[in-house]
Amino acid sequence: QEAKKAYDDLPHEARAALTYALWEQLLARHLKAKEPELLQAIHGLTPLLRSLMTQKFDELLGAFCLSEVPDSLLMWSHYGASHAGFVLAFDARHAHFHEEKGPNDEFRRLRRVEYREVRPSATLVEFDGVDVFLVKSCHWSYEREWRIFRALPEADIVHPGEPFGVHLFRFPPSALQAVILGTRSSDRTAG
Repeated sequence: QEAKKAYDDLPHEARAALTYALWEQLLARHLKAKEPELLQAIHGLTPLLRSLMTQKFDELLGAFCLSEVPDSLLMWSHYGASHAGFVLAFDARHAHFHEEKGPNDEFRRLRRVEYREVRPSATLVEFDGVDVFLVKSCHWSYEREWRIFRALPEADIVHPGEPFGVHLFRFPPSALQAVILGTRSSDRTAG
């Protein structure tokens, strides 16, 4: 696309003397000759690009992580304040978990996490949303996790915090099926 744009920006006389096919050939030869320099420049930018992408994901993207397993001892230990917390049980079929705006919308819809022996490895262009956000090591398969992604700027309430704030999104009460209290929960938790 950039090659076509550059060709279209040439003066009319240049385009009349130089077909687009020839322009592409000349450009390809030039880029091939500059390949070592280009690769070195890209290699030097990779850490900066990785850092910038991580920063932007942290600023803009939130994941609501859910599990199919309400009674896993490991899950209660890791995520339920060592059994002193609580679990919200949701109806996965509720419309709130299926609010995507079209067939290509990666947000606002419940999606199952994939567990793989080998983590995805590819160029950035080859990755898709599943590879980046919905693949975990098989070691975590006991979680039986599902996720919904939402844009953090759309949060209803934000509690400041370090290193990240807590972004809260409203959900309809009809989406909630039960509240399960941990075995070590207190009256304060239940209140």
